[in-house]
Amino acid sequence: MLQLLETFCAVADAGSLTRASEPLHLSQPAISRQLRALERQLGAVLLTRTPQGVLLTGVGREVLIHARAAVVAAQACRQVAAEGGSGGATQLRIAAGLMATQYVLPPVVARFRALHPEVEVDLQPVDRRLAVNRLLGYEVDVAIVASPVRSPQVRSTPLLRDPLLLVSTPTAETSPVQLTGLRGTLVLLLAAGTGLNEQIKAALSRRHIVCHLVEYPTAETIKTAVALGMGVTILPASAIQVELRAGTLSARSFTGWPGATRVIQLLVRAEGRPPRPVAAFAALLKQNYARA
Repeated sequence: MLQLLETFCAVADAGSLTRASEPLHLSQPAISRQLRALERQLGAVLLTRTPQGVLLTGVGREVLIHARAAVVAAQACRQVAAEGGSGGATQLRIAAGLMATQYVLPPVVARFRALHPEVEVDLQPVDRRLAVNRLLGYEVDVAIVASPVRSPQVRSTPLLRDPLLLVSTPTAETSPVQLTGLRGTLVLLLAAGTGLNEQIKAALSRRHIVCHLVEYPTAETIKTAVALGMGVTILPASAIQVELRAGTLSARSFTGWPGATRVIQLLVRAEGRPPRPVAAFAALLKQNYARA
């Protein structure tokens, strides 16, 4: 039944058989057969198909809670068995947001590699949703994200408060700025789908502030464009330390915007004891960023 429960969870997460087929490496007919088999064994209808995908029935939502727990428990057993058979974990897999990957983690990863050369570090830059999914799916051991995650399946530790700053070409002005002062301004943002993009757009929308927003793929291209006078941007302080020291960019804090900060979070799975490399890496992160 475990395979059937894994398929059911994947379809529920994806919202359709089509989207679930790729991560499951199964055809849609094969997924349909497994779902029907599970429903026969349980004697209940778990989901219904719609033109937009699938919807869980009331029973399906209740079953999903226990199905997830069963899948997580089975994955934990596999991990423990694998580590026991190899003499302990020798790999540390980290999923992290793009900004954290580029500006927060490098010194800690470098220090970890120096202290634990026997452990291979696999750093995967992904968005917040995918980072959490990979953590819960046992594809990674740790997730580092800059948005709150409320789930009983993860344990979260705040590491670093990273204030958002208005970044521009060098200026003598240092006083805090109101978000309303950006009305009508050309503002360069990270691409849609990133947590920072969503956070900034939500703040502008709540205050009915209309700006000329232009999206760029990376923070580095944004900083280059700002230095060339092509507009201003809003970035976390961790992303502009080099430019501030060099004097190629200026930054001002915000006033009247309580949410003008990001809290970098360390996430691990809630069940069981983290493997030794995970515990060691978490300790280094806390030591390096004990400011949250």
